[in-house]
Amino acid sequence: MSEARITPRGFRREHRCEFELTLRGEYCTENGEVRPDSLRLCQRHAERLRLEERVAYWLAMLAHIQLWSGEARSRERDDVVRLLEIERARSTAALERVYEELRNSSDGEDGSRDGRAPPLLPPLSLLLSLAVTG
Repeated sequence: MSEARITPRGFRREHRCEFELTLRGEYCTENGEVRPDSLRLCQRHAERLRLEERVAYWLAMLAHIQLWSGEARSRERDDVVRLLEIERARSTAALERVYEELRNSSDGEDGSRDGRAPPLLPPLSLLLSLAVTG
């Protein structure tokens, strides 16, 4: 008898997108090509995760700016408060650009299991706190 291996039908060397291993957990049937954070993702999901990471980054920056602004006000450092206001405006503009990219991304799926789209805007409490402190 020969030692030949039998290859199962439909077996391909291509690897499927591992987007279900992320916090979103969506199943994707596309082939994974890009490998951010050691996950094999399709181009569409890699771009989506990149944009979501940028949103998280800018929201964290705005939270820190808010914190530093309060501290600068309490120490009556008007020069620092003015600089932080400029940084807040820049960060807010950058966040808006990322949200716009996310809205216009080629990802037509909404990313939710119940049919509702995920929120693309920061929480109202954050926006109100920025308006009050700014």
